[in-house]
Formats: sequence, C-alpha cells, structure tokens
Amino acid sequence: MPLPKSQTAVFVQEIGKPLVVGTRDVPTLKSHHILIRVQSTMLLPHDTYGRDKGLFFGDKLPYILGTNIAGTVVSVGSGVENFILGDEVFGLGSPISPAPDECGLQQYALLDADCSAKIPPGYDFDQMASIPVNATTSFVALFNEKGFGFPIPGSKKEAEWDPKSETILVIGGGSNVGKIALQFGKLIGLGKILTIASASNTSALKELGATHVIDRHQTSLEIQAQIKDIVGSEGLSKIYDCVSWEHDMALSLFSPDKPGILLGLHVVDEAKKTIAERKLNVKATMMLGISSFMQPHTKAFWDSLPNWVANGDLVIGKYKAIEGFNLSAIEEGLDLYRDGNPVTPVVVHPWGTA
Repeated sequence: MPLPKSQTAVFVQEIGKPLVVGTRDVPTLKSHHILIRVQSTMLLPHDTYGRDKGLFFGDKLPYILGTNIAGTVVSVGSGVENFILGDEVFGLGSPISPAPDECGLQQYALLDADCSAKIPPGYDFDQMASIPVNATTSFVALFNEKGFGFPIPGSKKEAEWDPKSETILVIGGGSNVGKIALQFGKLIGLGKILTIASASNTSALKELGATHVIDRHQTSLEIQAQIKDIVGSEGLSKIYDCVSWEHDMALSLFSPDKPGILLGLHVVDEAKKTIAERKLNVKATMMLGISSFMQPHTKAFWDSLPNWVANGDLVIGKYKAIEGFNLSAIEEGLDLYRDGNPVTPVVVHPWGTA
C-alpha cells in the first residue's frame, strides 16, 4: 500500500497556548533513517517545558512533541542495513531538528537508525516507548565523560575497575529517569547507591538497585545528617539530581576536599554561580536525553538496550494510554509534570480513536 502524502499531527503553534490538531506532510526519508508508522509515543517533562516555555524548539514553531517513539517500519533509508520493512522498533526522536520530523505526536515519523532498535520478544510498543529518553539520559549521566564517566557495561575498562569503591546519590530516585539510574548503578555493581525519595517507596527502590533510601520528606538538616551517617564525614563526590530546579541541597552534600560532579536535568546556571561564590570544587552539568550527548557510546548503548530490557536489568515503569489525539487528555498528561509530584506518564496512540 502506498504511503499517504499528508498525515494528522498535534502541534505547538504558540508557546504557552493549547495544542492544536492539524496536518502536515509525511516526512521525507533520509539515507540513515527509517520512516515508521507511529504506534506509541510517551510524553515526558521536557515536552511540558517545550509546550509552556519553548524548550528546544521555541524558535522553530509550529513544532511537535514526543521523543519516546515506537512503531512499525514502513520505509528504509538507502544507508540503513539493520532494519527491514515491517520491523517493530523503538527509538529516540529529536526535539532539536529544524523540522519536527523525528517527533511522536504524528502518524508517521523518522527515526535515526543509529538511535533505534527492534522491540525484544514479549514486549509491545507502549512498553518500549517508555524507554529511550530516560535510558539515554541516565546512561549519559553514569557512563559518559559529560557525566560520571564510569566504564560502560561489558567494556574492557569495566573489567579493570572496582565499582564497589564508588558511591553515588540520586536525588529523585522515584522518578522514571531516577529509577533507570538506580538500575544502571545496580547493573555495574556500584558499592553504595543512595537516593532521596519517598520512604513509602523504599522496598521498590531497593529492589531496583538503591542501597540506601533517604526520605525526601525530612528536613534538609535531617537529610544531611543521615547521608553523613552513611558515607562518613568526607561527603559525596557524585550527585545526580533528577528533579530539582534549585541545587542548594545537593551542593551542601559534597565533600569539602574531593572534586565533585553535580548532574542535573534542569538548568544549572544558578548552581554554577553558587559554586563560584562559595569556591567549591564542583562541576555542574545539565544532562540531556538527546543523541549528541550519547557519543561516542551510541552503538554500544543501542546494541545493548533491548537486551537489558529483555534480561530484566531495566524494568518497564507504569504508564497509562491515550487513544488518538485526544487533546484534553494529552494536555492533562502534560500538566501533571508542572507540580513536581510523582506522575504516571501517558502514552499516546496516534492511530487510536479519540
């Protein structure tokens, strides 16, 4: 069956305004890409910030949300060798491309073949659409030189390194991206994996990989004291903050003597100012779940990602589905990320009936 020339999509037409349904051309195939019939796309906090603040694409409107994408291959670029028509795949879209061809809130989308993989047996589109962005972000945080720079799983360097000597703190371990960080830490056998999260989730977070769960409902002084009891007076040197907009708490936990690394998922400019004012030996970096941040580990990551899921090293989180381009339900799903409370993400089915 020939592909249509146009398709239905959901657009951000104005920053801070409601989404609208419209039409656009089906993306033109590129040599190193695959064109997929989008079956599922999961929306995440950066999609909310894109709609409300113009994050990534504010100067390229109209644009489309959704960079967690899964679907069926309908066309294959001339330079692609690892996919064929009919493959069921998941992949990482792009919110920074000039046009929104690699975004999920449309019926057809492009995926970079190097940032995609076949869905493992026993898993479906919805499940695998929950993985790409959060897994990319936390992989970069733990294994890339932009982050903590731990040896990647299965590498020669990993065999020559003692992970038991390492300690990390994940602030917001109950978030979806935080949970994946805990699982990556467990996968490589880190000695101490601390997380600040709700105490009600202690059992579940320890099963994922946390060795210590510090209740986020305590006061800052109580949290500091509990962490000191765990790591000693030398403090921490590696903190991955998955939830905070302000980083004073994180900065108070660093060792006064050892160099420190603070990784955040929100802008860290204020943290950098505080570091300079206090003359702290800490490097602060904002992590991004985009393909350019993954280099030079892109191939190793995407070769391994389906196996980590199939082997149970990465557990699929909870989500709820939205059928079709039901704008009120999509807007509600995006709004939930505004208040900082735990969220069950939404997966949109572009071909469903709203």
